[in-house]
Amino acid sequence: MSLPPVLQCGASAVAAQLAPAAGRACRFNALGAEVLLCLGLDQEEHNRRQGDGLGAVVDVGVLDLLLNLPLGRPVSHASLGGRERRTVAKAPSGCLYVGDESVIRLARPPVNVELAVISARGWRLGLERAGRFTPFCARAIVLDRAPRDLSAACVEADFYGVGLFLMNGSSGVEMLVAPEPYRPVRVSARRWWFAEEAYRAYLAEYPTTREQAAEFWHA
Repeated sequence: MSLPPVLQCGASAVAAQLAPAAGRACRFNALGAEVLLCLGLDQEEHNRRQGDGLGAVVDVGVLDLLLNLPLGRPVSHASLGGRERRTVAKAPSGCLYVGDESVIRLARPPVNVELAVISARGWRLGLERAGRFTPFCARAIVLDRAPRDLSAACVEADFYGVGLFLMNGSSGVEMLVAPEPYRPVRVSARRWWFAEEAYRAYLAEYPTTREQAAEFWHA
């Protein structure tokens, strides 16, 4: 179900306040929630993919293989196990360069997701949905009206590290609780998968033609 326009405006206001340097924001419907994602686009990787006809890579098995290969350095076929060689064979074109003797990883995460803004009519529902994004980015909730027990909502949001915002007019927001900064320990296949899903949402909202990518690439 699409969010009411007033909440969409609130989510955009939160995104502008918390992640002004992210550069991109797109609607994202996954993990059972509709959110606004703030992300930074790796323009070089984006244009490379567009030139190669490669979109989002959401096969976790392929991403796991890519993580275990050094970026831009040849790895001999002989050093790969049977499962790895099968994954190389099924990887989408543009992920790898496959030569006679070796394979080279070309792909890297195309976006860095900085923030997920969840719009909700109730803070408990908002917190439950925000929890689904805990492994991937910072999180914030925007409510269209003050909760009955505002103190409890703020305490719970602070405990879980989720920002809490309240609509203040048609598009303004008031920060009640600041979100906890997201500090990833390492890139995992699951985190890369989330970045690819976010990239797929970005491509759907902001399509780029091969000609546009080539123009940027050679500028």
